[in-house]
Amino acid sequence: MSARAIRVLIVDDVPESRDNVEKLLRFESDVEVIGKAARGQEGIDLALRLLPDVILMDINMPDMDGITATTEITSRLPSVGVIMMSVQDEPDMLRRAMLAGAREFLAKPFSLEELITAVRHVSRLAQQAQRPVTAVSANGTVPRASDVGLGKVIAVVGNKGGVGRSVIATNVAMAIRQLTNKQVALVDASLSFGDVGVMMNVAKSKTFSDIAVQSHMLDRELLEDILVTHSSGIRLLLAPSTPQESETVSVEHLRAAVSILSKTVDYVVVDTRPGFDDTMLALMDQSDTLLLVLTMEMTAIKDTRQFLEIAELLGYPDEKILLVLNRFNNFSGIPVGDIAENLKRPIEYKVPDESASVLRSVNEGSPLVSNQPDNRFSAEILRLTSTLVQDHLEVTDAVSKNGHRSNSLVFKLRTALGHG
Repeated sequence: MSARAIRVLIVDDVPESRDNVEKLLRFESDVEVIGKAARGQEGIDLALRLLPDVILMDINMPDMDGITATTEITSRLPSVGVIMMSVQDEPDMLRRAMLAGAREFLAKPFSLEELITAVRHVSRLAQQAQRPVTAVSANGTVPRASDVGLGKVIAVVGNKGGVGRSVIATNVAMAIRQLTNKQVALVDASLSFGDVGVMMNVAKSKTFSDIAVQSHMLDRELLEDILVTHSSGIRLLLAPSTPQESETVSVEHLRAAVSILSKTVDYVVVDTRPGFDDTMLALMDQSDTLLLVLTMEMTAIKDTRQFLEIAELLGYPDEKILLVLNRFNNFSGIPVGDIAENLKRPIEYKVPDESASVLRSVNEGSPLVSNQPDNRFSAEILRLTSTLVQDHLEVTDAVSKNGHRSNSLVFKLRTALGHG
């Protein structure tokens, strides 16, 4: 067996199920079944002793269910990838599995292709999760991607639709470009119904679907041909034109594109969609910073709390996530302090409710921060962005002190913050 084989542990109380899964995996040269368990506690014990790469975990077992066993295993072995198996293919069951730390869900019965695809995918995710742990510097800190020669990846996320992720993403990308004059890429990862092209007033052009067509040869040169250059200089990787085309784009396409971009530009801003599917997990793993957007609605607050709970289970450090309260107002009936208390996290940024101005900017295809930098919305976006690009702002400030003309937006921002 190759040393690179994926080490798999099977946990299922039905002997026939355990044997059938093992037989399916025997056909794959890159997979090795290292153990089988008939009970949840036995699965925990074997996992701690054998240290598998991937665990195939059944949910319904007599002594301890798979959810409980997975919670115990992932808390003690966070680098292990768990695939939950069940005949109950329901949204609530999927959510419970992911809260427990599972990275994939297989509904029984499943095919060989579904099984091996899940095993290989979860193995790759587990390897990605291990990399930051092993790359610890001498002072005990974990370096970010941007500290080791890669561009900073910023994902704009939210567990509820309609909170304004795309508006925040486009304006943050524009603000980064204007504050630093560095190379910026904006990726529309809301593949089925992406709006970045409309918000940036870009005509029909190449999209993610062109990557899928030529995925076997995706490299920097091909990606460069697919990117659209906005008048601001921002490079755009747009979502497919139709939901049907989006089905051709896989997690691997998206992961490869973001990886190449992070080696090409200084900042990668990613607009996303709600949920915790494979695509979202891959993007969040690749990101240096997650801008978690919510609004002052009970449903948005509830969904944000669930997002934070899952992020904690996935092992993301608190400093990776910045809360962005969008459409901040005084008429919602819910004080900001109560929201922060409910989320057990401070609200770092409060973007004012400027609905009319934002709506007009969206319809005109021009981010508000570029055409109304003095607007209250723009001022808070600039304040948020300044923390994301602090290193480059310091460089810009040093240049201005040497007698060169500084960017007017930088000057305005520093004056507003008391640094001018």
